Amino acid sequence: MTRRLILRVIGILVAVFFLAVAVSVTQYVRAHPRDPLQQNIASWARENKMGAIVDQLEAWLHNDPPAVAPADSLALAITPDTAAQTSTTVTTTPGKLETTTSVPEVIKPLQIRPTAAISSCPIDNTAATVVTSTTTSTTTTSTTTTVPVLETSTTTTSTTIPLKPEDLSSQLLPALPGEGKWQAVMRVRTKPIVYATSIRPLWCFGSVVATMATFDPTRVRTAMFNGTEMPGGKGWKNGSKIRGTAVRSLIASFNGGFRFEHEPGGYVTEGKTVRKLRKGYATLAISQDGISTVGIWGDTITDDGSWATLRQNLPPLVHNGKSVYANYPKVDWGNDFGNKVYNFRSAICLRTDGLMMFVAVGKVNIGMLADTLLVLGCKTGMELDINGQWPYFAVYSDFGKATRWGEIIDNRMGDPNRHLNGSTKDFFALFDPETLAAGAVK
Repeated sequence: MTRRLILRVIGILVAVFFLAVAVSVTQYVRAHPRDPLQQNIASWARENKMGAIVDQLEAWLHNDPPAVAPADSLALAITPDTAAQTSTTVTTTPGKLETTTSVPEVIKPLQIRPTAAISSCPIDNTAATVVTSTTTSTTTTSTTTTVPVLETSTTTTSTTIPLKPEDLSSQLLPALPGEGKWQAVMRVRTKPIVYATSIRPLWCFGSVVATMATFDPTRVRTAMFNGTEMPGGKGWKNGSKIRGTAVRSLIASFNGGFRFEHEPGGYVTEGKTVRKLRKGYATLAISQDGISTVGIWGDTITDDGSWATLRQNLPPLVHNGKSVYANYPKVDWGNDFGNKVYNFRSAICLRTDGLMMFVAVGKVNIGMLADTLLVLGCKTGMELDINGQWPYFAVYSDFGKATRWGEIIDNRMGDPNRHLNGSTKDFFALFDPETLAAGAVK
C-alpha cells in the first residue's frame, strides 16, 4: 500500500468518524429541543463516555476568577409587582404649567462596605478600608479611611415566618437601583407569595451578581418532578412537565440537582428509592403535606415517616449559619478542580428567619457560593445545578387559568416555559394548596 493510499484511507476514516459524530449530536439535540445547545453537547459527550474531556474543557473555560470591578447592573429580569410599591403623588398648582428642572447627575464615589468577614473576601476583625475617589473635570482626589466593621447580626429564634424578608445591606456603595430590596414577583388572590431581588454579594469581587427568590414553605405545596433522563424511567405521577389541573394552581418552579454521574446523593420520591440516601448530606425534603425544608440527613432530618420526597446532591455548603464546605475536601462540587472553576451556580437554603430561598449567582467557585449564602442569611444551604442555563427559577402569569406563561427571575436563565413543556432533569414546583385539586400532584 502506497503512502498516498494510506493517507487517503486515514482521511476517509476521519471523515466517516466526524460525520457519525455530527449525526449523533444532531439526533441528540433534536431529541432535546428545549435544552440549551451548550448543555446538549456536553450531555451528549458525557453519555458517550467523554465526560473526562468535558470536565477538562469546563475547567479550562471557567478558570478565570470574577472581575474585581463592580457590575453596573443587576440580573433581576422580572418586573417587580407594582402593587407592592409605594406610589408618589405630584401636586401642581391649578392654571399653571408643571415645570421640570433638570438636575445634573451626581456620580457618587464607590465605597467598599463589608458587613462581615468571609473566606472569599477576608478583612481585619476590627476595621476595614474604605476607598473613595472623587473626580472633577480638572482634578482627582483619592482618600483612604479606616472605619469599624459592622458586627454580624445575631439570629433570634421565632416560630413566626415573615411574609417578606428584611431588605439586604449592599456590600458596595453606592447601591444600584433596587439592589437588595425585596419585591413581590408573584401574588395569589392579591397576596404576595414570592419575593425576589438581586445583589452584588461579594465586596471584593464586585462583578458577581446574585438573584434570589424567597417563599414561605408553609403557604405553598412543594412537589418534585422527574425528568426524562434524571431520574428517567416510567410510571411517575409527577413526570417531566407540569400538566393537567395542576397548571391552574402553579406558582413557581426551580431546577433540581446534578446529573447522577456527578453526585452520590440520594433520590427518594413517590414511594421509590432511586438512589440510596447518604448520612450527613444536605437534603431538600418535602413532607407528606407538601411543606419543604433543607436540612442534613441523619441530623436535622431523620427517617421518621413524614417525608414524601428527599433529594440530595452533595454535603452542605452552610450549616447552622456557618460555611462548612471546606470540611469535605474530597467532594467534587461540580468538577471544581480545587475550587478553581468559576460557574453560574444555584443553591437552595433554609434561612434563619424560616423562609426558603433559591439563589442563582455567578460566576463563582464553591467557596464564593458558600460565602454568598452566608451573606444572604442562610441557616442551612445546599448546592443545586450549575453551568449555563441549568440554574433556573420562574414564576407564572395568569394564576387560575388553564394556560400559563413562565417568567424567569434572572436574565441569565433560559426558556421561561421549560417546566411546562418538558424537562430532561428533575425540578421542583410550588403550588397554591387552596386551589390545587386533590391528586393533581404527588
